[in-house]
Amino acid sequence: MKALLSVVVLSLGFVLSGCALVQPAAIPVDQSLPKAAQTAQSSINEANILIIATANVVAQNFKDGIYTESEKNSYRDKLKHAAQDVDAAQVLLRAGDITKATNQAALIKMALTALHKEVAAKARSKP
Repeated sequence: MKALLSVVVLSLGFVLSGCALVQPAAIPVDQSLPKAAQTAQSSINEANILIIATANVVAQNFKDGIYTESEKNSYRDKLKHAAQDVDAAQVLLRAGDITKATNQAALIKMALTALHKEVAAKARSKP
């Protein structure tokens, strides 16, 4: 519950006026993990933050009439798929496959960052 609260609080850093993408404060990671596993876990945590932040912007864009129901659902589906990919990266990490977990988390973060920028640009372009 404490970790979820941290994710939610930190996600608010992404949803600012104009929806600027900012660097979140680091979510504490178990220091007993090997350095590579800590890096993978940090990437997984950041991907989860991006999912929450982007979902919040999509919801607000829909509420503000920027997105149609169909557009909102399309973004929601993309975010659900990304969340499943993040969960898979977490499973890989727990199974000890640090390299695959790190690579998957990095790819997901890049895709989510691009998606978040797209969503934010649409919000800024509203009349």
